[in-house]
Amino acid sequence: MLSGIGRVKELAALQIAPVAELPGVGLNLVDHPVSGLGYLSDRGGSLFGALNEQNLALFQTKGRGPLTSNAAEAGGFVRTCAGLDAPDVQLHLVPALFVQEGLVPGQAHGLTIAANVAKPRSRGQVALVSPDPTAKPLIVHNYYDDPEDLRAQIAGVRLAMQIAKTAPLVQWISDPYLAPDSDSDSDIVAHIRARMQTIYHPVGTCKMGTDDMAVVDPQLRVRGIEGLRVVDASIMPTVPRGNINAPTIAVAERAADLVRGLTAAAASTSSRLPGG
Repeated sequence: MLSGIGRVKELAALQIAPVAELPGVGLNLVDHPVSGLGYLSDRGGSLFGALNEQNLALFQTKGRGPLTSNAAEAGGFVRTCAGLDAPDVQLHLVPALFVQEGLVPGQAHGLTIAANVAKPRSRGQVALVSPDPTAKPLIVHNYYDDPEDLRAQIAGVRLAMQIAKTAPLVQWISDPYLAPDSDSDSDIVAHIRARMQTIYHPVGTCKMGTDDMAVVDPQLRVRGIEGLRVVDASIMPTVPRGNINAPTIAVAERAADLVRGLTAAAASTSSRLPGG
């Protein structure tokens, strides 16, 4: 068992013997917080009721129909204020009402526009609370702990509201379903506090680096322990601006090369674009 800052006594109380004391273990938790807006549509055309025998047969026989949808039909990255080097908000559009993290079926035709903070500054932590390996850990995300994260989230939600009022999308919207009462900061913050959720991109609790808080080195080896690597999204010091699936696959591919003792391929110049 690895231990982080202030965890030695707690682990002793839990009767878990630490093998190495690494202060960064469990710290630096970062994720993309997201807040969505739901709008009803009286024109149909959404994924509401799409899972039926007719559409299932169409998908199975011809690979066509609404069941070919990946749900997240549209998206994009935006800078919500001047002077930013890169986008600070990612937008998502789903042709369905996304309620309670998708755990509750939609009750009508509609759509969801969501905005998440692309590069959050807030940090949380994960900690053990029991020696029982099946017990749930303590997870504290500290979403919006940094004021800049909340500013970006407010701007992202306000932009989503503006998009919903803009043609041609506005033609598909009949009434708000889950949306702020107005575009004031206070109403948007109230909506965020009531409706925000994770977008399932947690990283960082075994971060890679060379500083004292790093858990693994640049070759993904756990500091102070021989023969142990961590190969997953927890080694990322910061969360990528976009989805973490592809970066995690890249980490795994690189780890496979490291285990086999392979070095990175030399960069090719033949694929560069003209003027690049």
